[in-house]
Amino acid sequence: MSKQFNPEEAFKSIFGIEYEKVKEFFSDLSKVDSSNVIPRGRVINVYLVIRAENELLIRHEGGEDYSYAVIGKEKYPIILYEKLQSVWRRKELELLRHDYDLHKADIDKIRDKSDEWQCALRPSASVKGGKQDNVEEKIGGQCGECPDCMTFGYAVREGAKYNVKSRIEGDLLIATLPDTKTIVLRTHNAVDDVSKTTKIGRDEEGTSTGALYVYSLVRENTLFVGKIAMKDISINDFLLKMATLSIVTKIGGRTTHYGNIKIHIPAVVFSTFEVSSSYDIFTRVKGKESVEEVMPEIKKYLEDKKKGIVVTSDRDDFAEKIRQTIVDEKGLIIHDIVAKAWQEGLNFKKSIEREVGSDKKKEGKRGK
Repeated sequence: MSKQFNPEEAFKSIFGIEYEKVKEFFSDLSKVDSSNVIPRGRVINVYLVIRAENELLIRHEGGEDYSYAVIGKEKYPIILYEKLQSVWRRKELELLRHDYDLHKADIDKIRDKSDEWQCALRPSASVKGGKQDNVEEKIGGQCGECPDCMTFGYAVREGAKYNVKSRIEGDLLIATLPDTKTIVLRTHNAVDDVSKTTKIGRDEEGTSTGALYVYSLVRENTLFVGKIAMKDISINDFLLKMATLSIVTKIGGRTTHYGNIKIHIPAVVFSTFEVSSSYDIFTRVKGKESVEEVMPEIKKYLEDKKKGIVVTSDRDDFAEKIRQTIVDEKGLIIHDIVAKAWQEGLNFKKSIEREVGSDKKKEGKRGK
């Protein structure tokens, strides 16, 4: 790839339409502009089909062995969007860190800083010491300036003027088949932390006992369907997010053993509002068992709906096209896209700060 990488040409290569035809649904963050802080009805609907490449351990808060939705009289396994967002964000941060290691001077110039950039999805810790107890000390934590923070959002620390809400929202992902066809039970031995054996404790007669536990796992080849909505996002950040999403390969618990997935993207709809929902898509493909059955059905449904500008792929799904176009042979996203996404994110941050500062000045004038 040449250094003068053109995101608009990449967009056309992937989606088969001119960028100019959908330009109105992207936010122009090439410069600081406080008008971009206010939502302007620019919504990019992205439809997903996720296939389990091996067994998945999917749990959320609650007592169930697996997460499900009761639809009709049957239970269908589900994945809440927060699970997908978590692995999506972590994968993007991995890619941003790798790019930073290779292009530190370039990114620091965009940041206008010389300190080492760090960002991680971990909280700050409270430590005791100094003049007061429970002083917040940042060890890791979100940076509040990178493309990940500025699009997925972050909560600022006490004393700051604003929080950043995520501009990417998602529905739950629903399996196309009920749990009777998609859940399998796996029994394992529990290992004692002290003895490092499966002999745990003693029964009433003083005999060492073993311990077993059971996982309810989603079977391999199970399909989940869903939708995400990107709102007021810029072109380079859109390409960065889509490229990252296309190479997410793990989800759920105990990913050293389980959790392999493959993400397919059958369609994208550009509109002023969210078009359809995960449940709506599910009702069209319920009972279907293969990607080859599900993908055309989703495309046809959205094309018939005729809401917004619908873009579907005739042959390969968009995830494959994205990997071919903007992910290089080393598995890295083209640096020009990453660098421009950094600039767009920082322009958005400065736009927020300009707007917040403007509001404070207005309050000051009213108070005089």
